[in-house]
Amino acid sequence: MLIATTILSAVAAGFVAQLVDGSLGMGFGTITMTFLLGLGIAPAVASASVNVATIATGTVSAVAHTRLRNVHWPTTLRLGIPGAVGGFAGAWALVSLTRLDAATPVTSAILIALGAVIVWRFAKGRATATGPVRSGFAVPTGLVGGFLAAVGGGGWGPVTMPITLATSRLEPYKVVGSVSTAQVFASTAAVVGFWFAAPETLTVLWPLVAGMAVGGMAAAPLAAWLTRRIPTAKLGSTIGMLVVALNLRTLLGGFDLPWPAVTALYLALAAVWALVLVGPRRRAPEPVEAEA
Repeated sequence: MLIATTILSAVAAGFVAQLVDGSLGMGFGTITMTFLLGLGIAPAVASASVNVATIATGTVSAVAHTRLRNVHWPTTLRLGIPGAVGGFAGAWALVSLTRLDAATPVTSAILIALGAVIVWRFAKGRATATGPVRSGFAVPTGLVGGFLAAVGGGGWGPVTMPITLATSRLEPYKVVGSVSTAQVFASTAAVVGFWFAAPETLTVLWPLVAGMAVGGMAAAPLAAWLTRRIPTAKLGSTIGMLVVALNLRTLLGGFDLPWPAVTALYLALAAVWALVLVGPRRRAPEPVEAEA
């Protein structure tokens, strides 16, 4: 009974995680990694399991986003191929080293600031700049995002989404589709890296992986559809707020703050998000796409 309940919980976690990830471009790894760590599972095993589940859910999500024309393939490839390199290296690093979190607070603070900039841009109605699509930041972004996704199980979206959204001139729904599709490259390489780094000692929790994958695959088409239905300004603002929220959680983990203070911070963040949602009204014009 306990095993069945845990697997059903994994299905629910996968569904919710993919619904968030597939519509906003981030959240699957963070939510499912939190779920597995909450069960007392070792970080390397949890990360490997999350990345295996991500391959299944990400593939279905990629197909759905492609069918809905949410994917800008030049950006996807420029993120995904370096992401695969970073994912493979991150898997080796997680298995080989014991401490990889020294730069986490700095990274989280930078991403919080970037998320705030995104919220401000979309709240002011300046959704995306028009002109040729830019992808100069895609290669280093994919490399870092893939590495952090393997190390932490949930670093791909919080890194690649805000940077790509802020620099590429793509519409938010195309950033979501491109980032989600590129994640398949990074997760596949991470799993291969885990397998090569610890072929005999690393365990993948297949019942939980199957549960998360089933829930995520069920949510993927709905999430891709939602991405095209949410108005540009509201989608961009929500992505920015999610970046802030996810990285604030990571940043606060390094401080011994009392729970009332943490609760107050998140309530304030929710209030700001609500104000932002009722603010933007207009949808930005479609940008002219051209490969950089």
